[in-house]
Amino acid sequence: MTVRRRCSDGAEKKYRIGELAQIAQVTKRTVDYYTNLGLLAPVRSCSNYRYYDEHALKRLQLIVLCKQQRLALSDIKSRLDEQFPSQKEDPDELVHLTSDIDRMNEHMDRILVRCKQLQPEQREKLKEQLTPEKMTAVQSFLLLLS
Repeated sequence: MTVRRRCSDGAEKKYRIGELAQIAQVTKRTVDYYTNLGLLAPVRSCSNYRYYDEHALKRLQLIVLCKQQRLALSDIKSRLDEQFPSQKEDPDELVHLTSDIDRMNEHMDRILVRCKQLQPEQREKLKEQLTPEKMTAVQSFLLLLS
């Protein structure tokens, strides 16, 4: 049975890493390890402290239970995903992303027109100035546009 801990003002309790570790009967290093793997998600305070909520506590308790059953981390992640499905997509995010891609597409079209106007030696000089990462990004964008 999980007891819901609330602050005196009625807000859900937040735990620092040591408090969370103590409640789950694991070490702070273990909590840190699972956090670095992305299995736990803290919220950072303005003073850069990590705080974990009840959701993180429940996830950690499930991780501990799965580790006691000797499950692999990949299996534990699958169980966490089943037990705690991620929040639904934000429809506004999709609208914003589509708008950003449209603007990028228009910008790339203008860049392509300018590149076509360059002389072959100017194009080669431009290619030499691009880092491999930038060249990969340009090629990826060109694939998206085609």
